Amino acid sequence: MSQREQVEFKALDGVTLRGHFYPASSPGKNAAVIMTPGFNTTRDVFLPNIAHSFQTSGISCLVYDPRTIGSSDGQPRNNINPSLQVSDYHDALTFLKSDPRIDPQKIIYWGFSFAGAIALCAAALDKRAKAVIAVNPLTIWDLPANKQAKVLAKAMQDRESQVAGNEAFRLPMLTETGENPAGFGAGGVGEEEVKLVREAKEKIVGFEDTTTLQTYYHIVSWSPFEVVRLMGKTAVLLISAAEDRISPAERQKRAYLEALQGLGARDIFVVEGRGHMDILDGESLAAAMEKQVEFIQKVI
Repeated sequence: MSQREQVEFKALDGVTLRGHFYPASSPGKNAAVIMTPGFNTTRDVFLPNIAHSFQTSGISCLVYDPRTIGSSDGQPRNNINPSLQVSDYHDALTFLKSDPRIDPQKIIYWGFSFAGAIALCAAALDKRAKAVIAVNPLTIWDLPANKQAKVLAKAMQDRESQVAGNEAFRLPMLTETGENPAGFGAGGVGEEEVKLVREAKEKIVGFEDTTTLQTYYHIVSWSPFEVVRLMGKTAVLLISAAEDRISPAERQKRAYLEALQGLGARDIFVVEGRGHMDILDGESLAAAMEKQVEFIQKVI
C-alpha cells in the first residue's frame, strides 16, 4: 500500500481542489510530478498505480481531481473547462513548491488523454515546470461539422436557461452504442471505452458519467495547438499507444512534437499492442514507467 496524504489547495479563483500527495520513498528534496486524469474522470480511476511507481522511484506525486469533478469543488458539477484546468495546474505547482520535501526546480506536469493536452498547454505557459509528460494526448479538439452548429446553438439556449435560474443541461459521456452525444472524440470510441465508463460508474466513488452541455462550448472555444507552440525549451515526452484509435500515435507526434522541433528535449515512446485506454495496464506499465523515470532523471 502506497504512503499517501490527503491534500487540498486553492485555485486562483478560490475553488478548492482535492487529491493525494505521494511522498517519494527517498529522503531529501525530490522531484515531483503533478497529475490529473482523463476526460470527466476522477483521480482514482488508474492514477494511484502510476503515482506509486513514481513514488518508489524517488519521485513524489501530487494527484488531484480536476475542478467540478470527484472530491474537488466547483459548480456546476462536471462542467469541463480546459482553460481553467490549465490554470489549475499552475496553482497546483504553487502549492507543491511550498512543500519542504520538494525541489521547486524539479516539478513536472503529467496528464493522460484529455489531460495530456491540458498538461502540455500548462507547461507551455508556465516555465516553472521543468518538463511535461503527456500520455495519449487528444489530438482532435473540434466537433463534427454536422453536430457543431447544433451543439453551440443548444449551448446558448442552455445559458439563457441557467440565467433564468434553471439547472445546467447535462449529456451522458457516451451513449449505449459508444457515441459521444456532441460528437467529441468521434471515430475512435468503441466497446472498450463503453465498458470502462460503466465499470467506473459502478466501482469508483464520486465518478459521474454525465457532463454539462457547456463542456462542449468550452472545448470548441479552446485552441491547444496554438498554446503548445509557446513551449520553448521545456522538455516534452509523449507516451503513445500504437493501437490508439482516438488519438493515433502518428497524429500525436505531428501535433505535439514536430511542431516543436529544435526547441529542447523532445521524445516519444510508443507502447506496442495497446490502445487509448489500456496503455498503462498490465505488462505495458513497467516499460512505460521505466521510460518516464529515465526521462525525468535526464532532464532534471
